[in-house]
Amino acid sequence: MCRRPAPAALLLLALGLCACAGLGSHKAPPPPPPPPPGQPLTPEPAPKEEEYLPVKPVEEQIVVAAWAEPKELPTGGGQAQILVRVQKRGGRRFAGVEVRLRTSSGTLYSDGRVLVTDDQGMTRDRLTSRRAAVITLNAGGTRYRFQVPLAEAPR
Repeated sequence: MCRRPAPAALLLLALGLCACAGLGSHKAPPPPPPPPPGQPLTPEPAPKEEEYLPVKPVEEQIVVAAWAEPKELPTGGGQAQILVRVQKRGGRRFAGVEVRLRTSSGTLYSDGRVLVTDDQGMTRDRLTSRRAAVITLNAGGTRYRFQVPLAEAPR
């Protein structure tokens, strides 16, 4: 005896979804991992005018490294320090460089104000967010971007 499928099963079949394939198997790929702490970042192309983070440009080439500590936000969100290190070519730290940061999610303690690197070429900010965030920064006239992901929930 052949049973007729339920209307919900017909709808799933019409949409190309099969219960045997597993409805939860179509997950988005994970975001790329953040760069290791202290690794120089790759400069971005010139921004659109509305995305520009104005700072005083430096006259020489610089190497910028930026990272979050901890490298991931807690599962439900929280805070992370955003650290930025600016060096001259050859490795000497660069004091007095203007840095401005923006986040795609949450808030930054600096709230978009200009930060300046100290004698060690360092400056910091604090990210507070409930979601993963992309940090965009302009250091001395060159823009950079990196991700601060959320930690995975324990299983």
